[in-house]
Amino acid sequence: MRRTVALAVVLATVPAIAAERDTRAPATLPAQASTQLSRSLEGAERHPSHVWRDTPPLNDDGTVNGYVEISRGDRRKWEFDMRANRRALDRTIPAEVGGYPVNYGFVPQTVSYDGDPFDVLVLGPAIEGGRLVRGVIVGLMHMEDEKGLDSKVVISPVGKDGQPLYRLTAAEQQRIGGYFDRYKAHESGKFSKVPGWGGVSEGLSYITTTHAFFTTCRGHEEYSCTLAPALASAKAPSTR
Repeated sequence: MRRTVALAVVLATVPAIAAERDTRAPATLPAQASTQLSRSLEGAERHPSHVWRDTPPLNDDGTVNGYVEISRGDRRKWEFDMRANRRALDRTIPAEVGGYPVNYGFVPQTVSYDGDPFDVLVLGPAIEGGRLVRGVIVGLMHMEDEKGLDSKVVISPVGKDGQPLYRLTAAEQQRIGGYFDRYKAHESGKFSKVPGWGGVSEGLSYITTTHAFFTTCRGHEEYSCTLAPALASAKAPSTR
């Protein structure tokens, strides 16, 4: 019941985006991603408390938890190290590409279609990397790269009135989407594209689905994992 109330808060406190679609996230986790999920869980075993494994994706007040790997403006590409339970420096983005246009990280207790945790973009000023933040869903950025589907939920911190402090305007979509359209152009054999944007309910669908992958698709190494219809259409994430 508390989770159902939390999701109701999300949808009640965030204004709908114009022409918002109610498309559900794909219900099948590819074999490579299922294998990576098992490896990530194995890597986290040594820690009695682990940020990705033990933090719920949603809070009782309806906010989404997001772990910030990369601060807005940072050209350093930090990635979360499951075995170390902290972020680690992977590489540096070339100066001509520029720093990240938005705070970038992941939603805990999720696994996305590429095997990594489901990505989150946090609007607003730069947030220190390594922090766990709360925000409400304001949209979804559809994205594809050489690994396949790589969509990212967009959240905003909230004010005292429970409303988002920052809006996902058309200008913000163009600024952020333009960066992710080109940020891999300098890497041989890699690509990225942002074909469009989704709304609040679609962003919520991706969180609930990737959380269901996290709880359901363990032990599916080398096999794809398709959620049962009841899980694929679930309105609330289960707890660990």
